[in-house]
Amino acid sequence: MFRSPALIVIAVVFAILNADITTVNVALVTVGKDLHSDLEDLQWALNSYMLAFAALIVAAGRLADVFGRRRCLLLGSLLFAIASLICGIAPTLSVLVIGRVLQGAGGALMLPSGMAIVSAAYSGEKRAAALGILVGMAGVAQSIGPLVGGFLTAEVSWRFIFLVNLPLIAIVMIVALRGIQESRDETVSRRVDVPGVILLAGALTSLLIGLDLTQGSDRNPALAIGLTTLSLILFGVFTLVERVTNNAIVDGKLLRLRPFLCSCVASCLLGFVFFLFLFIAALYLQEELGYSAFTAGIALVPFSLVLAVTGVTSGRLTSRFQLTHLLITSCVSMALGLVTLSFLPASYGYLGMIFPFMLVAAGAGPGFTLLNTAGLAAVPPKRSGQAAGIIYMFRFGGGAVGVAVASVLHGAFFNSHFIARLSETPLSAAQQRLLEQPGAVERLRQLESGLMASQIEQIRLAFHESFAAAFANTLRLNVILPIMIAVLVIVLMGRQNNSAEALTVDSSPNESFSK
Repeated sequence: MFRSPALIVIAVVFAILNADITTVNVALVTVGKDLHSDLEDLQWALNSYMLAFAALIVAAGRLADVFGRRRCLLLGSLLFAIASLICGIAPTLSVLVIGRVLQGAGGALMLPSGMAIVSAAYSGEKRAAALGILVGMAGVAQSIGPLVGGFLTAEVSWRFIFLVNLPLIAIVMIVALRGIQESRDETVSRRVDVPGVILLAGALTSLLIGLDLTQGSDRNPALAIGLTTLSLILFGVFTLVERVTNNAIVDGKLLRLRPFLCSCVASCLLGFVFFLFLFIAALYLQEELGYSAFTAGIALVPFSLVLAVTGVTSGRLTSRFQLTHLLITSCVSMALGLVTLSFLPASYGYLGMIFPFMLVAAGAGPGFTLLNTAGLAAVPPKRSGQAAGIIYMFRFGGGAVGVAVASVLHGAFFNSHFIARLSETPLSAAQQRLLEQPGAVERLRQLESGLMASQIEQIRLAFHESFAAAFANTLRLNVILPIMIAVLVIVLMGRQNNSAEALTVDSSPNESFSK
């Protein structure tokens, strides 16, 4: 049924783009050690990719419609390959972050182009099934990312997480050139909302940098407050500009559809809590339990399997159960998993974490799939490409902020608990600096010289207790997010009277935030 080169190559694209988010998680500790970076700075290896992706994806979709989907797919692939090479040979964290930003920009060009190519290649039920395959491929790739990333980091090098993209992208480009015909939308406006892109990127960047400056050795509370305030101002200006801009990034007519609005806001919250969880879970397995990157990847296999299976199969359940009920069930599962993990004694170790991990995955996997389904079902087919871009923008924007908040909260909880526990064994500035760098086992060993055995043991206990407390407290604070998603689903989604609303939206595609 589906032997089209277009679907095959776009499925590979979806796999690459989604795997590149989660493969890096388990490599962060090793990356930090190799590039001599603090734990709080490692968040940029994740959220710089998602930030660029979120800021550019909707505008990139417009460029694909105007200048050609295949052309933008090839351009995005080339940019992604160059960026992957930069990441693979990066001598410093700053260079790695630059590469990740370029990866996000390339991915933003590739994803909407790919979806539009597949939409043009199929029609009716085949189109829906093909898009479902892409969503399923994205979920599977995102799920196996920690295992692949852990294996490459431990057995080869973390750099191959990025370098392995080069041959895959080469295959994508060859198949695209030979097997995909160029297509574009001749009716769409050729104007791109450049001010909207700049304002959104500036607002997100200011917020993330502001959060980063609340902790660590480069802590600057005054500048952090200033950047956070600037971020809020830019978000406000962005909203005002979008109201009067034709071809705005965020179409106000789409957001007036309650199911679509719910999908966007809930996707933002789910992206926030999911990527927050994945970030600190990978750190916990390596820093607290002492796992290698590969072992941490293996430890996340149950989580990954449940995430993939439930994400792929949940779409089929909508024919038997109401979508709102399925979403609420997913939220309950995720909340229960987070609560259980946050109150689980550290002495239970990894075996005690498996079931809560699976509960979180059983909530996140269907959550992403069902929110996509709900959002796209609320809009007419002609607007599905733009709608999907907006949903992804909210998801990865929320994810980028979630990773930053995870770093801030975890660092703050760890430091306050650790300082309190070591009141009788003060450490020098150099010794404290060691504890801010990745690699708990190595750091603790370096502290042993010059200290008495009782002091060494006190530091070791304080470190592990503080890390476990920071993990638990961070999760406990974020249990509210799945509950908020459930409330949104109940309040905003309701019955999807899509037909009348969708026709209204489609009637004036250039009118955004006009009311």
